[in-house]
Amino acid sequence: MANYKTIYKCRDCGCTSYQPVIGRAQSGALLPTGQYKCTGCRNVFDTIREWWEPRRNVEFQPSRFSNA
Repeated sequence: MANYKTIYKCRDCGCTSYQPVIGRAQSGALLPTGQYKCTGCRNVFDTIREWWEPRRNVEFQPSRFSNA
């Protein structure tokens, strides 16, 4: 049995699938909103890249007002 690994997985929960978010337009029609929802943790992302790309670590920058 083959064991496949992918880098394309949710950055929050590791789930490997997502679905488009569907919303109701003013006309009543159901249309995609352009956002995507993880099928595991159900978080909503603006782009597919945002779904799988790891979060960047923000460097700590002390405030100029601190007494360090």
